[in-house]
Parts: sequence; structure tokens; C-alpha cells
Amino acid sequence: TIQCVISAANKYKVPANILLAFSSIENGKNGQYVRNSNGSYDMGHFQINTIHWDGNKFDGVIEISYHDVAQRGCYNAELAAWLLKRRLDENIDSDYWTRVANYHSKTAKFNSIYKQKIIPLAVAWGKWLERNGQYVITYK
Repeated sequence: TIQCVISAANKYKVPANILLAFSSIENGKNGQYVRNSNGSYDMGHFQINTIHWDGNKFDGVIEISYHDVAQRGCYNAELAAWLLKRRLDENIDSDYWTRVANYHSKTAKFNSIYKQKIIPLAVAWGKWLERNGQYVITYK
């Protein structure tokens, strides 16, 4: 739900409009596994990719199963928020939108394509949040 995504954004202190934009682009569903051409899988609503696992640890930190990521919608949103927070905090010499698009890919070509999609959606979601009385967190 939108409230689940907003709660995840607030928990990790990332912009809710960005997470909602990810949701719009990724367009996954709870329980979904999508096989990619490189053999990895995208899971759940935010299409969290299996490349983030080292053994049973997500991004080398959180011990979690693929099943939980795919099936538990709010948890999937929290992982997306956590991953966005990590991407925003790393490589601070990069511009903001490049770091946002690092959620999808750090490869320049794919990052650029994702940026072109994410920015207008983030703006639209920001306006929606404001119209609906939600506080929009900005990231410094």
C-alpha cells in the first residue's frame, strides 16, 4: 500500500516520492520472481534483485531469505528504502539523481535510462504526497 511505502521511507529517512516512483517503474507484485537475462531474479513489488545477496545476506549485511523478500510486501518496501538510503549515502561525489538511479544500476548507460524515468515520476509523486497532506522528506 502507499502507506506501507511512506512508512518505509520514514523509517529509513529517505524521500517517499522516490520510493513511490521506484514502485511505479518496477511495477512488481508480491510473490513475483522475474528471471533476468543475466540469470538473476527480481523479487516482489520493488523488484529487489538477487545480485544483492552474498550467500544468505542481503547487501552483505541483512540475513534474509528470497522467499521473505518476494512474499512480504511491506518488508520488500523496507528493503527498497534501506537500499536507497545506502545508495544515497555512498559515492557522494556523484549527483543526487545518479545516486538515486544506482538503486537500479551503477552502470552509466542503465543508470542514465533509469534517471530519465525516475525524475518525472518522483516529481509527480511529490505533488501527490503534498496534495494528500504528506510531508515530503528531502535528502541532503
